[in-house]
Amino acid sequence: MNTDVLLQDCDVAIITSPAALFYLSGFDGSDAVILLSKDKKVYLTNPLYEIAVKTSVRKEFSVNVLSRQETTEYLKQAILQAKKAGVECDDMTVSRFRTLFYGSEKSVVDLSPAIAKLREIKSEQELSVIKTAESIVDKAYTEALSLLKEGVTERSLKDAIERAMISFGADGTAFETIVAFGENAAMPHAVCSDRTLKRGDCVLMDFGAKYKGYCSDFTRTVCFGAPTEKFRQAYQVVLNAQRAAIEYLEKGGRSACEADRVARAVVESSAFKGKFTHTLGHGVGIMIHEAPTLSTLSEDTLRDGMVFTIEPGVYVEGEFGIRIESLVTIENGKLTVIDRSNKEIYTV
Repeated sequence: MNTDVLLQDCDVAIITSPAALFYLSGFDGSDAVILLSKDKKVYLTNPLYEIAVKTSVRKEFSVNVLSRQETTEYLKQAILQAKKAGVECDDMTVSRFRTLFYGSEKSVVDLSPAIAKLREIKSEQELSVIKTAESIVDKAYTEALSLLKEGVTERSLKDAIERAMISFGADGTAFETIVAFGENAAMPHAVCSDRTLKRGDCVLMDFGAKYKGYCSDFTRTVCFGAPTEKFRQAYQVVLNAQRAAIEYLEKGGRSACEADRVARAVVESSAFKGKFTHTLGHGVGIMIHEAPTLSTLSEDTLRDGMVFTIEPGVYVEGEFGIRIESLVTIENGKLTVIDRSNKEIYTV
């Protein structure tokens, strides 16, 4: 992988975040550090990961197995020999920064924006892995629908969804699974409880699989029993909002801000004005939330190779919440919706 962009404004680059470690080297062991310079790429790790690192880290890296104190001294020496040092300001703690740079008058460059830019464009291999991760959640969703019975709890359904993802090949979950029934679904990031399912409840399920280091993200909302007319109306508004954003992108629109505006306008012109309370979407990759951001304030331009969500919602306190989320990418100038599950209103 070409890491020259990280050395454009500094002589040494110190990489510490797990996501960047994995992206650059293929391994993200605890306490690891990557040190980049013009003539070498070094992966520093402690003895706990010695064997794993040697079999997992990309061949262009040399591996140094050091204690934490030895790693600190190694980095301090590299900083002393450099004119400018680059660090991930979004990751490095103030304590660690002080330890490495105490008494030094070296100029420091923030590498976090450059790393984010590198990671937001996925390679064909990365995209293939993400598509597989999303296919896992499609399958798990189908299984989840078969488990919707009166009396099941949010917590037990969450556990069943996570077991299903593992059975279909996931290495783990991409984030804390959300299962919310009825009025609990009005909280966009509801925490699962022992609330039991009853007739007339909506069921909001938001989950993702972690597969070979990459995440997927998926949300559907269904109705257990006959939905009310208010729920039907709200559901159609959310679906139309998502369709509007997708149509904007399919026609070549590439402003992340405009995609949000188009979707939000559908909700704001409906009886549910003010009930779409979060951004339209976010990038997905090694981390579940990464660049780009689709929001009213975003300055991002959506480009080939980006993978991101489109997830409008409507939340009515004390009654229900609805979110429909698709994972999409842009390939050769065209939008591709990665998930395959039905998005029309569904009643169990």
